[in-house]
Amino acid sequence: MVTTATNHWKLGLFVLLAVGAMLGTLFWLGARRFHRESFPAISYFDESVQGLDVGSAGKFRGVTVGTVTDITIAPDHRHVQVTSNMYVDALVRLGLRTRAPRSGEEFIDPRLRVQLASAGITGVRFIQTDFFDPERYPPPRLPFEPPWNYVPSAPSTLKNVEEAAIEIMNRLPMLADRANDTLAEVKKTLGSIERLAVDLRAEDGSFNRALQELRTAAARVDKTLDEVKLGATTAAIRDTAASVGQAAAGVSDVQEELQGSLVALREALESVRTLADSLERDPSVLLRGPHGDGAAPAKGR
Repeated sequence: MVTTATNHWKLGLFVLLAVGAMLGTLFWLGARRFHRESFPAISYFDESVQGLDVGSAGKFRGVTVGTVTDITIAPDHRHVQVTSNMYVDALVRLGLRTRAPRSGEEFIDPRLRVQLASAGITGVRFIQTDFFDPERYPPPRLPFEPPWNYVPSAPSTLKNVEEAAIEIMNRLPMLADRANDTLAEVKKTLGSIERLAVDLRAEDGSFNRALQELRTAAARVDKTLDEVKLGATTAAIRDTAASVGQAAAGVSDVQEELQGSLVALREALESVRTLADSLERDPSVLLRGPHGDGAAPAKGR
């Protein structure tokens, strides 16, 4: 009986010591964690922080470097103020700092920004820290003076998508108005082209007849000059006739230019016709001039 009672007492003492050691180990580990060297960092977000709670992680590219300790409203009653404890040992391990910052010195790298991020599809959010382009993501302007341990924030991906969608929706009426204006201009241009085509295909055919007469006169002048063979002067006039023919063939189909050019072409037609008639009657008129009372120039020997 005495031996059995002694064994029970030893077994109970062993169990109590084991439980005490386990509790002491847990307490030591917890105390070490709670007494982990850290410093506070404050950020302001101009968006909803739904899903972010006290105790949410603060990470740098997926590596935990802190935890959220407080969430409240900023002094302007618009922004949300989020305070996080940043672990010094984690920042030192990542090469982001060598020690805890002090008041009056540069708190963070100017490129560093915090951003709300989501963990999967659960809706749980955490603070994502990373380097951003300062020109593309400048520090947001706040209507109050931020504290010395302030870390600027950047819009979350969800907020960027939301703002882009709102901007597109706001621009849709303007794009619709521009499309209607463009269609109206296209219709007006097509109407002008159709009217021009109708004018050129008029029943009287005056424009086509004028071009045909000009081509015929140019051909007559070229034929007459080939017959009289007057040297360099004849070649020059022949080139002029060919140019007139080319000009007649390449007349633009723009109505305003055609109306202005038609009068000049008719006058040129009358002059060319007069010259052709004169050459048919007397080919030597190019040497003597338009008046026959002058003496012909003497030919050199």
